[in-house]
Amino acid sequence: MSGQRIAWPGVVAALTLLLAAPLAGQDTGAAGGGPPHITSPYHWINRALRVGVFGGRLQTSRGKMDLGPGDAFFGGVGFRARVSNPLNIEVRLGYGKSDLAVIDPRLQSGPAAVDTTSTRWVFAEAGMMFAITGQRTWHGLQPYLLLVGGLLRGFDEPVSPALDATEDAPFRYSLGTMPILQPGAGIEWQPGGRLGIGLEARDMFMHIKSPPGFFRQDVLDRIDQLGLPAPNDTQWTHNLGLTLTVWRYF
Repeated sequence: MSGQRIAWPGVVAALTLLLAAPLAGQDTGAAGGGPPHITSPYHWINRALRVGVFGGRLQTSRGKMDLGPGDAFFGGVGFRARVSNPLNIEVRLGYGKSDLAVIDPRLQSGPAAVDTTSTRWVFAEAGMMFAITGQRTWHGLQPYLLLVGGLLRGFDEPVSPALDATEDAPFRYSLGTMPILQPGAGIEWQPGGRLGIGLEARDMFMHIKSPPGFFRQDVLDRIDQLGLPAPNDTQWTHNLGLTLTVWRYF
C-alpha cells in the first residue's frame, strides 16, 4: 500500500508535463495577454456593388478586305453586381476613335486602299464575370473570367473624296451598328478599403459586313482573274483589348 501511495504523485507529475507542451503551443497570444491569432491568404469581399472607370488599347484586325477599324484607344464606365458567390453581372459603356481604310475594289490591280478616314464609335455591352476565388481575394487578388456581348455603333463617319461620287455609294464602307462579343480574363487587386484595380484582356469579336458593290459581277470577275481572295459578305474579326479599370465598391 505504501508503494502505491508513492507512485500516484509521480503519475500526476508526468501527465502534467505531457499536457504542458501542447497547451503552451496553442497559447500564441499568451505573451501579449490576447487570444490566438490565425492568419489566412483569403479575405472576404463584403460589398456586392461596384462602379468603375476604364481605359485601354484595342489592337484590331481589319478583316480579309481591310475594311474594319484600325487600332484605337478607348475608355468608358462600368458596373458590376454580385448575384452569387462566384457570379457577377456586368454592364459597360465605352467610346473610341479609329481610322478606316477606304477600299476601292474596282482598281485594275484589285481591291486596295485609296484613302484613309477616321470614325468615332460607342459600344454598350452586358454579360457575366465569373470570379475564380468566389467572394474572396487571395493575397488581395481576385482572378476572373468574362463573357459579354453587345452592340458597337459608328458615328461621325465622313465620306472620302475618293468615293464621293453618286456611283461610288455602293462601295463605301461604314461601321453602322454591329454586334460584338467579348470573352476575356482578368485579375483585380484590392489594396484596401473600397478601392479595386483591375487589369484584363478581352477578345472583341466584331461583325464586319462588306459593302454591296464588292459583289458586283465585274468586280468579282476582276478579283478572280487576279487570283485574289473573294470578299466575304460578313466576317467576324478578332480584336485584342487590354484595359485598366479603377473600381469603387458600395
